Amino acid sequence: MEAKQETVYRHSGDENHIVMNERVQALAGSIYEEFEQMLAKYDQDVVKNLMPLIVNVLESLDLAYTESQELEVEVELLKEDNEQLVTQYEREKQLRKYAEQKSLEMEDHFDGERKELTVKVESLTSIVKMFELKSKNSQDQIGRLEDKEAEMKKEYTKLHERYTDLFKTHMDYMERSKMMLGGDRLDQLSNMGTARNRIGGMALNL
Repeated sequence: MEAKQETVYRHSGDENHIVMNERVQALAGSIYEEFEQMLAKYDQDVVKNLMPLIVNVLESLDLAYTESQELEVEVELLKEDNEQLVTQYEREKQLRKYAEQKSLEMEDHFDGERKELTVKVESLTSIVKMFELKSKNSQDQIGRLEDKEAEMKKEYTKLHERYTDLFKTHMDYMERSKMMLGGDRLDQLSNMGTARNRIGGMALNL
């Protein structure tokens, strides 16, 4: 019976494999106890056909337990991976939230600077336009002064020409008077004419 019990703990296709699961071993022990009772009452033919079936069932059960344990281990590993992924996701979520917050702050900062620069540009543009207007007004005023100066030069030239003509006329008159009146009377008239010329020259200089 002990030899048969040892066979139950082996795979039919692998004589070196021993069933290690404690539950399967306990179940196999209970089954062999039942077999021993049946053998005590009956002969070996009673359990002869059941033995291969029981061995296959126990091997399948052991394999199922083994696979279940492997799945449990895999599930635990997946849980750990999932927890790590969740932790990483939360960390990345916080980092992204922080980055978005910083991005919004930077946008607000740049918007403020852009508005300030826009105000400064508008102010400078207004100042430039004002200086351009002043420059244009100054150029217009200079042009008017230059035109006025040209007109005054023309007037001065006309007055100078008029004075020259009058002086020539006066000199001609003096020459004729000298010939007609004589020396003394001519000197008096000449002195009077010289005084008038001085007065006229002073007036023109003014």
